[in-house]
Amino acid sequence: MQRKKIMVFCDYYLPGFKSGGGMWTVVNLVDRFHDRYDFYVVARNHDGKADVEPYKEVKTGEWNAVGAAKVFYLDAKRVNVGFFKRLVGEIKPDMFFLNSVFSKPAITLLRARKNAELSGVPVILSPCGELSGAALKLKAAKKKLFLSLANLTGLHRHVIWRASFESDAKEIKAAIGEDIEVLCAPDLPPKSIVPDFDILDKPAKRNGAVRFIFVSRIVRKKNLHFFLERLSSCRTGEITLDIVGPIEDADYWRECEAALKTLPKNVTVNVTGALPYGEILKRMTAAHFFVLPTLNENFGYVLLEALACGAPLLISDRTAWNGVEAKGSGWPLPLEDPEGWSELIIRCIEMDAEEFSRMANAAREQAANWLADESVEAATASLLERAMGG
Repeated sequence: MQRKKIMVFCDYYLPGFKSGGGMWTVVNLVDRFHDRYDFYVVARNHDGKADVEPYKEVKTGEWNAVGAAKVFYLDAKRVNVGFFKRLVGEIKPDMFFLNSVFSKPAITLLRARKNAELSGVPVILSPCGELSGAALKLKAAKKKLFLSLANLTGLHRHVIWRASFESDAKEIKAAIGEDIEVLCAPDLPPKSIVPDFDILDKPAKRNGAVRFIFVSRIVRKKNLHFFLERLSSCRTGEITLDIVGPIEDADYWRECEAALKTLPKNVTVNVTGALPYGEILKRMTAAHFFVLPTLNENFGYVLLEALACGAPLLISDRTAWNGVEAKGSGWPLPLEDPEGWSELIIRCIEMDAEEFSRMANAAREQAANWLADESVEAATASLLERAMGG
């Protein structure tokens, strides 16, 4: 029996590593389900908004074998309805999977779907946190106009929406409307993260010194500036902060640079830019604590990766990981409590080796349990079956 075909339209894909968690939604989908479905991924031919240089490892304008998927890399001139119709006609998929509401490839595919030949192909649309209240406040007027026009033109008619959690589902309905189908399926993690992890790989922790790491795109939503402000008042102890990630918002980075200049001499900051996935995991293993004061995070693959690297979390309470404190693997804090953040930074500085070891082990255990949870993959399997069933 011939396997069914899933055609994915997204902004970025492997061999890229600079675009954030949305890409890993697709990578992990392919990794976990390629034994049941054939995957055809259509993505841009470069690595994120900040790096428009075409990939050299793959060929633009034709299908490439990348892992278990066939991937077509687009240059800008091919992101149009006519070309997408031809591409879809060539593959004849049984389902479309889109992992962004505002991505141009996803929007173009939905416009092409109005063609009678494509209208019967089911669509799963995964907003990846783009429809949260916090996310919609960024470039609010532009997003509001697009969603209004999409509603008027029926762009999202007969789409199945994928939410990561029940709270995510409520936000999708608040943004799109109550009369839509939303199914919950947690973001798929990779099958393993740092499988050979050893707690002895973590750096020694002594009272009076700490190493933080921030890994994310440099954009306003990730709220790096907030943490830099907290560090500006920390004048005791030895503090090191690694900032890892591509600079996508140059104006926001200038604000962060200004804050860096106000830091006291006991704070050392290393700015690395974007790094390959394997190098990021090494950096997180070499850090004591992972920090992300994000304005909103739908899932946060990087938070799971940090836990797997034995790096307890110091994060805002606007993520899916608010349970870390109960498990002893970190702290979710409201951004409305900057004093609380400053107090926790001091606690991290003063923490001794014994307490840190307990937290690092708890972080690793939480990640291991999440990766081993079979219900996460089962939820996505049900979602795909529902879509395939019409």
